[in-house]
Amino acid sequence: MPPTISTLNPSMFTRCLIGLACLAAGCGKSDLPPLGRVAGTVTLDGVPLPTALVVFTPQSPGRSAMATTDTAGRYELAYLRDIEGANVGSHTVRITTAGDVRGAKEMLPPRYHRKTELSALVEPGANSLDFALESK
Repeated sequence: MPPTISTLNPSMFTRCLIGLACLAAGCGKSDLPPLGRVAGTVTLDGVPLPTALVVFTPQSPGRSAMATTDTAGRYELAYLRDIEGANVGSHTVRITTAGDVRGAKEMLPPRYHRKTELSALVEPGANSLDFALESK
């Protein structure tokens, strides 16, 4: 029979409560690297580019941050599902309209995704980084 609250010894019960309190208070977020919030607009030939995948990959070891542009071409990077931002430092930037959809038609030249020429510097705090792309 699985243990119930009434069958747990008091010290085990106390440790469980402390662990739950730490999770609720965000104790697990202390392992995050320094992050900067990143938002901006992506345009193609001067027109907002909707549903484009924007990926910032740090040039030093670290996790990539990503976002999908909205109908106005705006994006806000997410480091994790519920944590906004990207690692502070230099990044290689890739923007694609094919995303993860197999067989989707790419609207952008390879210089913006597969052979990207894009880069960005993320600083602590808020960063506004726009990308004005050209189809030719």
